[in-house]
Amino acid sequence: MTTVTIRCGMTNSITRSFEDEETIGDMLACTSIRAALSAPENVVAVSGGTTLSSTEYVSHYDSITLEPQASSKA
Repeated sequence: MTTVTIRCGMTNSITRSFEDEETIGDMLACTSIRAALSAPENVVAVSGGTTLSSTEYVSHYDSITLEPQASSKA
């Protein structure tokens, strides 16, 4: 089990423990995490300036920031 700090915006953050096999996709699908952070549905996970893949394991990170997903208007 790994403890990860998740942030959204300038002031909202929570610290939560994750099982080793939980993925970024699992974390983003968790409505209780988004609700605790007042995060919108369409967010991406970012760590160290890099957008994380939904198949990566949460346990590989100490800190993750949720950011609004960029719209793909061409």
